[in-house]
Amino acid sequence: MKITELAIQAVKASARGDWYFLQINTDEGIFGIGEASQSGNDRLLVAALKDLESRLIGLDPTQPEVLWENMVRSGNIFSGAKGRIVATAVSAIDQALWDLTGKFYDVPIWRLLGGKHRERIRLYANLNRGTADRSPQGFADAAARAVDAGFQAVKATPFDEVHWSNMDRDGLDKDVEKGMQRLESTRRAIGDDVELLVDCHQRFDVSLAMKVAEKVKPLNLYWFEEPVPSNQLEAMRHLTLHSGHRIAGGEALFGREQFWDYISDSLVHVIMPDVKHAGGITECRRIAAMAEVRQIPIAPHSPAGPISSMAGVHIAATVPNFTLLEYAFGEVDWRTELVFPHESVVDGYIEVPDRPGLGLDLDSEMIAKHRVA
Repeated sequence: MKITELAIQAVKASARGDWYFLQINTDEGIFGIGEASQSGNDRLLVAALKDLESRLIGLDPTQPEVLWENMVRSGNIFSGAKGRIVATAVSAIDQALWDLTGKFYDVPIWRLLGGKHRERIRLYANLNRGTADRSPQGFADAAARAVDAGFQAVKATPFDEVHWSNMDRDGLDKDVEKGMQRLESTRRAIGDDVELLVDCHQRFDVSLAMKVAEKVKPLNLYWFEEPVPSNQLEAMRHLTLHSGHRIAGGEALFGREQFWDYISDSLVHVIMPDVKHAGGITECRRIAAMAEVRQIPIAPHSPAGPISSMAGVHIAATVPNFTLLEYAFGEVDWRTELVFPHESVVDGYIEVPDRPGLGLDLDSEMIAKHRVA
């Protein structure tokens, strides 16, 4: 069996961005799918996929790790101005190769990877992309919808107006207070028994991050995510040691090399590799293995479509140090219908599938209905 084509399909997800899917076709009619959403530049992403296609045509797709090494052998793809774009392309290809290999051997990906530690995967609802109303009540309503849907952990991103690059401007305290009002409203809406996660989107410097960390302590957060830019290693270390919160981070890091300092120096309590950007299933499992040595759990980052979510499910099933998987809640009301079998989340969990490969495929009619023009 040989690779014949890399086909790209894009659907209009929401105002926050489109979902890009990759299909690897073969001369035997077997295909695999992956997701390449949120690269940062869709035009350059397509160009990167086409460039990689020229290096993959004619190769045996049932050797995902070998092809991964072939794709990155020419240099460190996870650095430089186009690092995220190329890493996203490689990650999507890797997902699709594992899916294709599972279909070829008629087994789920988790079995190819050595077996599953758990039968179902616990999710947390990321409310950000599904919360158009950014008022405190809007945040509360979104959180309540997630809890009504069965989620027992929700994540809010309340500090829209704050950014470390304009800390000297007037109104900073008011902007922080706006974020606090959103977060407090979210906690009231979900009650004390549902876990509340907060994503700061790297908006603070270390001084303001420590002040906000103190303000949010009464809310009993599950974690305090990326309060400072991911390249501010000493600031991240300081927060991990002294903020009084569980610190999570690493969603923007690509490959084992960039995760090395985070893991070897225990810069965060929880690492968040994204299967769409960190190097696909192959590299995310390697990152998880490094973290396991340091007794650091992983919570895969995944605020995109159902294909990358399912790739995350297979990672989560096969690594011992998994804790939570991100789920983009409420972004589009047709999400579950985009794949078949339809995506099914019950009581905040998703079952690890026994079907071959990823365990699902794209629905061609739904793709056509929502295709990017």
